[in-house]
Amino acid sequence: MCGIAGIVAPKGFSVDKALLERMTRSMAHRGPDDQGVFVHENVGLGHRRLSIIDLSSGHQPLFNEDGTVVVVYNGEIYNFRELKAELEARGHVFRTHCDTEVIVHAYEQWGADCPNKFRGMFAFAIFDRNTGDVFLCRDRVGVKPLYFAVEDGRLLFASEIKAILPALARRPGINLSRLDFYVSLGYVPGDETLFAGIRKLLPGHTLTWKNGGMRIARYWDLANIKPLKISFDEARQRFEEMLLDCVRMRLMSDVPLGAFLSGGLDSSAIVACMSRISPDPVKTFTVGYSDDPDSSEFEYARIVAKHFKTEHHEFNLGAGDFFESLDLLLMHAEEPVVESAAVALYRISKLAREHAIVLLSGEGGDEILAGYPLHRLTRSVNRAHGILRMVPRSLLNRLGPVLAAGNEKRMKYWDWACQPLRERYQSISNDVTGSIKREMYHDALAPHLGTALRDYYVDLFDRLPAGHSDMARMAYADINSWLPEDLLLKADKMTMATSVELRVPLLDYQLMEFCVALPDDFRLNGHQGKYLMKKVMEKYLPHEIIYRKKRGFPVPIAKWFRTDLREKAREILLDPKSVGRHYFRKTYIENVLDKHATGSEDLSRRIFSLLTLELWHQKYIDT
Repeated sequence: MCGIAGIVAPKGFSVDKALLERMTRSMAHRGPDDQGVFVHENVGLGHRRLSIIDLSSGHQPLFNEDGTVVVVYNGEIYNFRELKAELEARGHVFRTHCDTEVIVHAYEQWGADCPNKFRGMFAFAIFDRNTGDVFLCRDRVGVKPLYFAVEDGRLLFASEIKAILPALARRPGINLSRLDFYVSLGYVPGDETLFAGIRKLLPGHTLTWKNGGMRIARYWDLANIKPLKISFDEARQRFEEMLLDCVRMRLMSDVPLGAFLSGGLDSSAIVACMSRISPDPVKTFTVGYSDDPDSSEFEYARIVAKHFKTEHHEFNLGAGDFFESLDLLLMHAEEPVVESAAVALYRISKLAREHAIVLLSGEGGDEILAGYPLHRLTRSVNRAHGILRMVPRSLLNRLGPVLAAGNEKRMKYWDWACQPLRERYQSISNDVTGSIKREMYHDALAPHLGTALRDYYVDLFDRLPAGHSDMARMAYADINSWLPEDLLLKADKMTMATSVELRVPLLDYQLMEFCVALPDDFRLNGHQGKYLMKKVMEKYLPHEIIYRKKRGFPVPIAKWFRTDLREKAREILLDPKSVGRHYFRKTYIENVLDKHATGSEDLSRRIFSLLTLELWHQKYIDT
């Protein structure tokens, strides 16, 4: 795992090597083992290395045989040995045993089609001295980040936004056109960020910079996967074989490995597979909360650890640790994300780094196998909509505020029930709907609001061909928004902040293609989400782990915002400078803080969202 950066200036201009080195140094946490830069006329590439495979070689930037193709790369290509053998058979000569060199020769052999050959997680940049082109690529799912900006005819890119900021002539302001995305979802999906002018290369896309012009193309899309006709028994056998294979591939390493273990189904399944494959005890890591045992995962994680005789480690997080880590969260996440679990992930990663450099995790199971409660709830909301759609809109508008009685959760469900799924579904984390926004947003923000968020998700919903189910469309929307821009952003940034490489077997693209093609009832059977995985894991895991109630990655912020962190949150959110931004009504903020403090409604996620945005604004925009 590494960090990459680059500058492509207009022809006739040279690259400032000192600036490139500064960009690269800003990501030292992503690669503490080595640094390298390459400058040729108007093109510069920088790299930071965390050594995982072939520790003695693999320095980057790395070149082909004659030095005409050069690459900087972040990630792992798990099938690199097979590709290396194929490329050697075609006449390519290798000087190292690392996966990076496979990318150079694959590009020579297959050009812009080379990403289709790779099975792994990656973001890389190639400079082709023969053509002068620069070619950027991001992995299919978005496990590895890649940001870019175009300013004054220059292309700037990096694994992290902080590396781009010092290269810009003008510090970016807030992208107000995406503020509603953040508030509604807790993250910003799509190719824009909350920094004006800084963009993301989307998962499964490439960017080619040629003669000062840019072309972005998509090379992988789950919308192209056709439904499978398969028996449940065959699906169960194939899923088990594929899962074991995906885990086995990700145990490739020349440094110590381990796993995050929450005691939930996904992480426990990964530990089960690792224990079956590895002859040594698996190192496992869990976070909990001494001041709120009900939110801790210690109990279930210990059951799994004992079952597989793992080398188990635990970390306790308290309210003070949490608040003190918010600045670190913003420094490394860079974009504001409403993920209180990110702080816990950072802390447990820091502990794990003392014992392992590569960790496996269970991200992705809920997205590919319909594991979220909302997947079940959607059926009920759809039935309610079937009734309410016959009621005149004018009457619905009058009924809503009366029935909700100021309760935001009831407002949300009412808004959902009044809309068809295609228009209401905005990923798994959407909890700020129209009725809430009318109370929340300041009038000054009105020119920056509109239908952009709705249009974005309607477009995702409509990309699947006719005949696909509502569940398939929901999964497609989540895999293209919530998964890369929230879950995987958190996972990459928080682990790399501690120089730990995170691997996610459930997001192997071949396993994903298989799962999303399955019949709906293999994924959600009655009230059982992740049904196929649960049936497979019955021979590996204790029943109480497989069929326990889903908890996600809980952090007791509801309690903390009523006790230890109550006054700190109020002081920050009601500060005149914060209120004076005119994003939100002061009366709304006061109401949210008061209702949560009295316990009349759990608004901890809303408070954390507002707090994160304000602290991000102070750190990146006001500076």
